Amino acid sequence: MKRKNNRYAIFAGGVNLINGGANSFKVAAPTEKEAMELAKEIAKSEKAIFYSWLNILDVWTEEVTRYSILRGGVLVEQRCP
Repeated sequence: MKRKNNRYAIFAGGVNLINGGANSFKVAAPTEKEAMELAKEIAKSEKAIFYSWLNILDVWTEEVTRYSILRGGVLVEQRCP
């Protein structure tokens, strides 16, 4: 049986990830494109009213892309120094 590797993990919440940890994990995806599609679905879901941020973690490179979730399910990428 072949195992499907999910490279991208998606976290979302209303508090800092350090405070949420595993509770903030929502879903994983094998490709960046699928991860972004899932992130957009999460941002537009009914539960998104409780979320203010969304992070996509590339598990292989340990790079994180951070987004703010605005009203209407709009994702705005945050630039970090």
